[in-house]
Amino acid sequence: MGSVPDTQLFHDVFNASPIGIAVENLDGQPLFVNPAFCSMLGFSEEELRGKHCVDFSPREDAEKDWTLFQQLRAGSIDHYQLEKRYFRRDGSVMWGRLSLSLLKHIPPLIVAMVEDITEKKIGEQALSEMSRKLIQAHEEERALIGRELHDDISQKVALLGVSLQRLREDLPAFVERASGQINELCERIADLGSDIHALSHRLHSSKLEYLGLVAACKGFCRELSRQQNVEIDFHSQDIPKELPQEIALSLFRVLQEALQNAVKHSGVRRFEVSIASACDEIHLSVHDSGVGFDLQKAMSGHGLGFASMKERMKLIDGHISIDLKPHGGTTVHARAPLSVKTMSKGAGA
Repeated sequence: MGSVPDTQLFHDVFNASPIGIAVENLDGQPLFVNPAFCSMLGFSEEELRGKHCVDFSPREDAEKDWTLFQQLRAGSIDHYQLEKRYFRRDGSVMWGRLSLSLLKHIPPLIVAMVEDITEKKIGEQALSEMSRKLIQAHEEERALIGRELHDDISQKVALLGVSLQRLREDLPAFVERASGQINELCERIADLGSDIHALSHRLHSSKLEYLGLVAACKGFCRELSRQQNVEIDFHSQDIPKELPQEIALSLFRVLQEALQNAVKHSGVRRFEVSIASACDEIHLSVHDSGVGFDLQKAMSGHGLGFASMKERMKLIDGHISIDLKPHGGTTVHARAPLSVKTMSKGAGA
């Protein structure tokens, strides 16, 4: 049986591949495209040759692609992969997993392979939308309970305390024992009222709604410090008062979860919280010098609420990570965008 020439074998594989393949020059201009690539986008091979890759990719998806393409073209990397959107000829949008490699040919060429992952992305977006609705329903329920605690139960407890105080003052002086018991009850009711007040703020922060993220975070740190008898150093820098509600609420919930976990699990009494803006992002960190915890357990979403924090940050295009030191010390880092970034011209098929 005779061998198949290398060029013929490459040609057959190129044309038969179910993965879209394009061979580009170093400017991102398609030179050859296979039938699968044409079928994905709905253009003929001749039409694709006359286009630049950015002509069929949304501009906002191009910045990261362009940065990586520049590195590939310069030879500092020899391949990269990312997921991005493409416009089909009929105007619809598809998601593709793009893999680019530098072919050290003379002249050098770029090989781009694109796998259609539209169905996978649609499924992920459906799950993300469900998560968003569940979190929204959760927040609405928390707000309802928080307002009920603050406006109704808290007020009733306060009135009960006032009534007991008046009763104590009206007792005859010789009823010393009863007076002492009433004093104790007054103190317990005052503590209960403070706890209900703090709980209502944890469930629904009016400060976040009316005074902004920094005031809400500072207030929560102060209340938790008083309630748990711990020291919390809070620092903020350049945080605008006006933020999109979703971003402010997500960061506030991450702060709550991370700080409460630290107080509960670290074994120390001093904590550091910082929130600052830099490079069109808000950076939040919660640090302790304690014993740490099982990172794998946190990553799997059991017991420490990491899954909830991760999902919240994902919904606002943010990111969360945990830094554990071998001999103690844990820092939770969260980053969220301040605004939508402006994308520059990109490359890559």
